[in-house]
Amino acid sequence: MIDADVRVHAGSIEKQLAELWRNEKQAHDDAVTRAALWNVVAHTWNSKQHAHATEVLASASASVPQRTIVVRADPNAPHDMQAWISANCHLLGDSRQVCSEEVSIVAGGERVDHVAPLVNALLLPDMPVAVWWLGDLPNDHAYVESLLEPADRLIVDSSQFDSAADFALVARIAEQTTTAPADVNWARVEEWRAASAAVFDPPAMRARLQSIAHVRVTTAGGTLGATSEAVLYVSWLMAQLGYEIPFELATQSEEEGISAVDIRFRDNTTALIRGDRGRGVVKCSAAHAETELDCITRKRGRGLSDLIVRLLKQPESDRVYLEALRIARDVAARVAASHAA
Repeated sequence: MIDADVRVHAGSIEKQLAELWRNEKQAHDDAVTRAALWNVVAHTWNSKQHAHATEVLASASASVPQRTIVVRADPNAPHDMQAWISANCHLLGDSRQVCSEEVSIVAGGERVDHVAPLVNALLLPDMPVAVWWLGDLPNDHAYVESLLEPADRLIVDSSQFDSAADFALVARIAEQTTTAPADVNWARVEEWRAASAAVFDPPAMRARLQSIAHVRVTTAGGTLGATSEAVLYVSWLMAQLGYEIPFELATQSEEEGISAVDIRFRDNTTALIRGDRGRGVVKCSAAHAETELDCITRKRGRGLSDLIVRLLKQPESDRVYLEALRIARDVAARVAASHAA
């Protein structure tokens, strides 16, 4: 069994990883297979986030083998840098193990400036790079961009955003760099987008796409992050329609995320989309003179590890998300202004 959390000198991480695998092969011959499809870098600000990222990516590595690099960078901590190596191993049916490497880096004070070069040196060549940014995005855009320079994908969770500027920063990264953003929250609203598409699938309903007068989204409230699923949903709908829709976010605190969508047409008829947490489905219905519609979309898991896996299994950037993101920065600014009022 591979030892967990072996402390190593930051300058000899690669050498120590090679030694770890060499010892493991001698001890267990072919019982352990070293595997990686991605480089995944998790950036955290504190010990709680660091532990959370480690747990989530250890689970995700069972579905998407990866070299995991978990960074905790605290500019206010003492000037120091420490590193540990370990492996996340998962049993196969024939008693063999598939293992992915994990590197933990903790940097404080001025040593934070050395994080990006160290991470860059540890990336496996000829393999895509994803940077998962936990928590709120920083004001120091230069620091973000230095870590993202080798990244093919930036994974964020807009439920943790506290400012419309966070949406604007992610949109700017999409427009001005080669890094493709992905949002865990975008995966969370997948069933709501699918149910909405089902509403307009019948030809009679498709003809009504240009007659939407108002959209009301019932969602968790209190902060921009809590309403960010609704922000993404409304932005997606506007991007698909090609025109701006008057919208309202009706907040409630019983459930996380979206719980209901009401789409009102110019003739005052409505399409209703409702979440049923107990049954794990999203139901939609619509009725007017020409058609009646009922549909059910099964909800997928909302566990963070499952969501990360779904994002990593997408081989290319999500064009539909990027189109919605361009609108989301403006929608988020309007929502933030309403919270401040």
